[in-house]
Amino acid sequence: MYPQIKIKREWIQEAVVDETVEWSKSFGKYLQSDDNGTSPLTTSQIRKFFGELKRIQGDPIKNNHDIPLLKAKLAYAVGRDKIERQRIMVNKSKIKEFYEELESGINCIRPNNIKDLSRFINVVESIVAYHKYFGGK
Repeated sequence: MYPQIKIKREWIQEAVVDETVEWSKSFGKYLQSDDNGTSPLTTSQIRKFFGELKRIQGDPIKNNHDIPLLKAKLAYAVGRDKIERQRIMVNKSKIKEFYEELESGINCIRPNNIKDLSRFINVVESIVAYHKYFGGK
């Protein structure tokens, strides 16, 4: 089931708290579930995004300008994931939900704020960990 709450600005701009971890747990579990006609998010879909995040983290000052482009990379992944069902284009996996939540998180990262970036990466790491824990492939 999709988590009732959404990613929150304060988790990115202030502190990762227990509520953040609980949300990551429920979101990671949701992403690996197979329901509503969509298949689970694959590890390779997550890894492509996560790899780019880690590259930015390697030199956040130099790569700061790449942070807004993360949204475009996720949007591209959503577009690639489409199939036609009953003459309507739909996503095969839960990549769109992943995109929507993380786009909100990316929007919370203030320009040139390494702490915001670090907290955002921590939230994504938590999602990845729980996705794997609940059987993500």
